[in-house]
Amino acid sequence: MLWLTWRQHRAELAGALILIAALAVPLILTGLTMREAFDSGGLAACAGAGSGPETACTRALNVFLGEYSEWGTQVIWVQLLPAVAGVFVGAPLLGREFEHGTWKVAFTQSVTRTRWLGVKLAVVGLGVVAVFAVLAALFAWWRTPLNAVEGPMEPKAFNVQGVNLPAAALLAFAVGVLAGAVLRRTVPAMAVALVAFVAIRVPIELYARPHYLPPVWATADPVTDSAGAWIGSPTDWVLDTGYVDAAGHKLTEAEGLTILRGVYGDGTSLHGPGSPLERYLAGHGLRHLVEYQPAARFWTFQLIEAGIYIGLAVVLLAAAVWFIRRRTS
Repeated sequence: MLWLTWRQHRAELAGALILIAALAVPLILTGLTMREAFDSGGLAACAGAGSGPETACTRALNVFLGEYSEWGTQVIWVQLLPAVAGVFVGAPLLGREFEHGTWKVAFTQSVTRTRWLGVKLAVVGLGVVAVFAVLAALFAWWRTPLNAVEGPMEPKAFNVQGVNLPAAALLAFAVGVLAGAVLRRTVPAMAVALVAFVAIRVPIELYARPHYLPPVWATADPVTDSAGAWIGSPTDWVLDTGYVDAAGHKLTEAEGLTILRGVYGDGTSLHGPGSPLERYLAGHGLRHLVEYQPAARFWTFQLIEAGIYIGLAVVLLAAAVWFIRRRTS
């Protein structure tokens, strides 16, 4: 079974190795350049400087981010790679067997259906996880300087490193396997796998992830605190900003816009200490509010989300096995 599985899927393995090599070369070259700039600029000591009054540290950080932050944004497409595992590996895994009729040969051999399915799913699934674990390690190394300055919690960083990337790939693989088992046609299963994976992942990323743990609230006095100085660390993940009243109640977005229109009308909004907005807030007992997730929660959030993905993948793979056993009994 192992030898047969290897022969059936060696093309996918070769493609995965080519993908890793194609990504590794530019990432290593640009990563070394970025690390050299980070180290030579002495930015390790400045990484926690924040966004307070301008200093030599903040100027150096701004120069570094101006040159390299866009690099982190440009590789955000990497978070789409797990879908490739679902579309090109998961969906054809069983869909192709049923489409070509080769499942009949497999099920008439001495190997039981359960063992046949178990070996195929385990070998190929673990291979997908291994490939994406290598990619995640590569991107984690590449992002190390950016993580020190920007933080690892923003989606463009969170989605491409840690255990999130291989866990998401396993989920996509499981979605594709189930689609292939149900539809028994490769191309339709590929299309369904893509749509279903996106439909699962996007709500988790947008709506569930910010609330794995209760966000932290931090406030700033409009007179005594510098803009941004209330944030625990510049590497934290800011979820929302606004205002709170003297009783600690958060103003709605509409109420915040009403304040801005009342202070500035349709003119340019000037912010910072001593601005009309700050004087208005102070005069009405209002404070700035920042709602954020601390960067220190990175691995906690990674493990929570990976657990969700792996749990869903196990359920979907079990459903695929049950469906095949029922349809071929």
